[in-house]
Amino acid sequence: MKKTLTFLALGTLLATGYKSTAQYTEDFESTTGTALPTGWSQNVVPNDSTGWLSGTNTTLASSYFSPNAHTRFVCVNDDKYQGGPNGNSLLKSSTFNVPTTMAHPYLSFDCSYRHGNDGGTPAISEVATVEISTDNGATWTVLSTLAGNTAYWWEPRYIDLSGHTGTGLMLGFRYQDGGAWLYGFAIDNVKVFDAPATDLALTSITPTTGSPTSYGVGGSTVNMTGTVFNNGATAVPSYNINYLFNGGAVVSSPIAGSIAPFTSANFTAPTAVTFPAALGSYPIKMWVSLTGDANATNDSSATNSLTTVSFLPTKKVMFEEPTGTWCGWCVRGIIYMDSLWAAHKSNVSVVSVHDYNGYDPMAHENTMTTNYDNFMAGKVGGFPSLVVDRRTYSADPSQAFTYYDALNTSFGFADMSVNASVSGSNLNVSTAVKPALNLSGDYRLELIVSEDGVKGTAAGYAQHNYYNGGGSGAMQNAEYNFATLPSTIPAAQMSYDFVDRYTIPDMSTSPNGVASSLPASMTAGTTYNYTFAAVPIASTWVSAKLRATVLLIDNNSTSPNYGTILNSVNTVWTVGVNNVSAGIEGVRVFPNPANEETNIAFELNNNSNVSVVVYDAVGRVVYTKAAQAMNSGSQNVNINVADFAAGVYNVVIATETGKISERFSVIK
Repeated sequence: MKKTLTFLALGTLLATGYKSTAQYTEDFESTTGTALPTGWSQNVVPNDSTGWLSGTNTTLASSYFSPNAHTRFVCVNDDKYQGGPNGNSLLKSSTFNVPTTMAHPYLSFDCSYRHGNDGGTPAISEVATVEISTDNGATWTVLSTLAGNTAYWWEPRYIDLSGHTGTGLMLGFRYQDGGAWLYGFAIDNVKVFDAPATDLALTSITPTTGSPTSYGVGGSTVNMTGTVFNNGATAVPSYNINYLFNGGAVVSSPIAGSIAPFTSANFTAPTAVTFPAALGSYPIKMWVSLTGDANATNDSSATNSLTTVSFLPTKKVMFEEPTGTWCGWCVRGIIYMDSLWAAHKSNVSVVSVHDYNGYDPMAHENTMTTNYDNFMAGKVGGFPSLVVDRRTYSADPSQAFTYYDALNTSFGFADMSVNASVSGSNLNVSTAVKPALNLSGDYRLELIVSEDGVKGTAAGYAQHNYYNGGGSGAMQNAEYNFATLPSTIPAAQMSYDFVDRYTIPDMSTSPNGVASSLPASMTAGTTYNYTFAAVPIASTWVSAKLRATVLLIDNNSTSPNYGTILNSVNTVWTVGVNNVSAGIEGVRVFPNPANEETNIAFELNNNSNVSVVVYDAVGRVVYTKAAQAMNSGSQNVNINVADFAAGVYNVVIATETGKISERFSVIK
């Protein structure tokens, strides 16, 4: 059984070390088609089909084994070409010599290998080994059985060849699938070299320019951290980390802790850096120092900068979810977007961008939604997906909380507020922006109007559902259990939240916001106001369930943040959350998430008998406040949730004439 795997890479680092006296190299760049390099060969058992092939990511990859681009390389792709039992493909290099005069002979190569299994009982795992022959290929000795990558990212591997010197040597790279249909094994840049005894490289530092912790108010501090890599053949017992900040004195600190050959270690500089009082960016450079270091060119970092700001803005991460009622997997988005909003509505903005595909009427409601759909569809490879701050494309909704954890501490550039009100048949939205640092250039504002609780009677409002029957796994919340619902859920049973209704500007002409909505020069701490053009409310919309979301976008074409959402703000509660027939308005649940207690606040239009019931994620009643007479006006119901299990809950407020519900979450 093959499992679909999705990987999140917020950043990857391949340590590239100093390799002296290369004795043997092969980068596979001279190969053509699928042929192996001259002198290379392989043993392939009959059921293994093609065995090892030469090529590129485009020609060799498949759905389940897809190494990242890495110029030309060689691989065995069990997913694409093998599939037979007893897979045992041995790739053999041409012969080479390792002189006995080499002090520290090493093999290095780049590798993409997952070490996956078939998920059966018992699970059958693939195995990759690196072997050597000292008799021209007659016999082979295993040098290393490889551990897998956490994903298909390429990474360097190093193997000590001490004791394997002489002539007529050959390297072997063996892949075994155990008789299962598995993934594969790819290699590139094979080198045999004489490693230096001592060589320490500085491979990364944080904060980097523009990272969250590179911003601070005057007088605050930050400790520089980083990673070093030992490119030498002997362990490094200690070293010095040094930094120079804003032309001041060099700060040097000893760092203890043994680093084995060809491994990395993380460090924290013990002396913190203090942000200057004056606003602006200040350069910082770091380097390592080690007695006897054989290569100084890899000791130093690039010059980064730390930036003093007037305050640290509140950051709201923007999640745009391309989805569609025609997409049976998109019920996954319904679950995860609802859960994300319930848990973090004070720190996120969420919009579901519906895709037409000949079916979903919410995508083609007007020109604005159609063009928003087209804009999003151009950024993702399939549905459902997530676009996060317009930085990350084609994430899966199931990764929403992972991206939230990674980005909610990002620097937000400005504090933002929004005001939305309904006047006649128009929605009027204004916003205020207060930058935390001086900004010059093209920064813009964008408005997205969405609606909760959208329902319709047309066939396109019916939701396709591939989780029917539970065969694809559990997918449920307090409102829906998709395992128990049909494969096509009737429109009458569906209600959609966060549905995009209108954008300003039109995404087909200006996807990065309204031109000149903000001045070309903005001063830190100064508030800038902007009012969007009135949004015409369609007769099919429920104005009480509309939400206004405003985005701050960097439209400077030379900026590393070009086209990304720097911050966002939304009407956390929909515009006057109410149920007219029930006589209930302005429902709020706070704090949310809750730990000890939460409050249900709302307005009553008339004197009414009101009941409050709380349901858990599977629909069980966990709290009841029996109906009692309440006078019109502001109401507050306090609920002790100390004994509630962590999770998402649904509170239902009912009068004699109707009811309204709102979600909240409990954390422990």
